[in-house]
Amino acid sequence: MKTLVVGAAMIDMLMKIEALPKSGEDVLCSESGIVIGGCAYNAANTLRNLESAADLCVPVGKGPYADMIRSELERCGYDILIQDDSQDNGYCLDLVEATGERTFITAQGIEGAFQKKWLDSLDMDQYDSIYVAGYQVCGQGGQAIGEWLCGHGDKQIFFAPGPVICSIDAAVMEQIFSVHPILHLNEKEAMDFTRASHQPDPGNSGGADGYVPAEDILDAVRELYSRTGNLVIVTLGEKGTVYYEGDELHTVPSVKTTVVDTIGAGDSHIGAVIGGLKKGLGREESIRLANRVAAAVVSVQGPVIDKETFEKRMEEHL
Repeated sequence: MKTLVVGAAMIDMLMKIEALPKSGEDVLCSESGIVIGGCAYNAANTLRNLESAADLCVPVGKGPYADMIRSELERCGYDILIQDDSQDNGYCLDLVEATGERTFITAQGIEGAFQKKWLDSLDMDQYDSIYVAGYQVCGQGGQAIGEWLCGHGDKQIFFAPGPVICSIDAAVMEQIFSVHPILHLNEKEAMDFTRASHQPDPGNSGGADGYVPAEDILDAVRELYSRTGNLVIVTLGEKGTVYYEGDELHTVPSVKTTVVDTIGAGDSHIGAVIGGLKKGLGREESIRLANRVAAAVVSVQGPVIDKETFEKRMEEHL
């Protein structure tokens, strides 16, 4: 059985700069380039490199960006599962600072307008797991994806909400939580969401429902687990990765590497977690594999890595 990877393929415009400019300031980039990216595309690339069976479910529109994406998907051997000519695909400006940290400015296209009829046309009998990226449930396509997921609660859902986690409609988030996804996010996302979910009441020392907002990552993962009832994975950068499944907080150390840029790090990490679990590895072993994969990806420029380079970098990050 395969994994269905749902989300976006879009254009990544990479620009290397010394540091983010201040308001009104001009800066020159030292290097630039255009590649195909998108959370789902990046995660699917990791699954391909791990030889884990998966289909990439991303809408391809009509226009110059869509043409570039279609050409790359065909070159990689992906079937185009969704074709909609109503608009072009979107793009993302990736500003990469000298430290390797990245800042994204995203202009959504057809990938931000998911429709339930697209998803209902898929043959779901060939999949036992589904990955969903957060950007596609943030906005007009969120309700369609949320309703569709509620009809596939028999599958293992992997949900990576990403930095837009606090912008996802609360009703859509509840739909996704109701199918008990394995949740994958970073420390900032976990803390921001659990704090935003319980805005303080002026007459209450706790949150709006009496809950005391999370003060540390253990509080945050406990809150997230209480809402999903399934594994919660939180990446902490160089501090490693923690996971929680209702008992105690487990830590898996990071892998030392030289960071070129961090674009695609989280996407490759969740892709490797899925790939490890599908190969029969335990949860800790899958996360340990994911830490190695993420270390390999951040050691090269851009969000994806070809198979030959992937295998070489994985050997280096044993």
